[in-house]
Amino acid sequence: MRKTTEELMAEIKSVKEIGDFVEQNQEELLDMSLSEYLRQLLDKYKVEKSAVFRRAKMSDSNYGYELFRDDNKKASRDKLIQICFGFPLTIEEAQEVLRYGAVRTLYPRDQRDAIVLFALKNGYDMAQLNDLLFEHGEKIFE
Repeated sequence: MRKTTEELMAEIKSVKEIGDFVEQNQEELLDMSLSEYLRQLLDKYKVEKSAVFRRAKMSDSNYGYELFRDDNKKASRDKLIQICFGFPLTIEEAQEVLRYGAVRTLYPRDQRDAIVLFALKNGYDMAQLNDLLFEHGEKIFE
């Protein structure tokens, strides 16, 4: 079972040498880039990038292609969330995409994030998510 972020933070605070932490927690550390993880998801779900972008309602698919290709591309959190709906992914997989993208994960105490989490759990598409966000006065995805 994976350790929580809090458990890892406690370990970092208690070790005398960072090498000990890294060695003991190798399986807990992010071991690939965002683009590698996205490509892994393409293989897992047997889907084409173009289909992901279409379902994600991404107007600029060039940006999306860069995320799948460029290990150094800085990702927008909203675009990553859209890509999650383009697959669609589980909540856990979506959180991993956000982690690999080095952006804030979905936080259930944030109303917009709670709506996104609900939509992921229930298999909503982007149109349904945007309708739900709009109904609750939240910013929609463009």
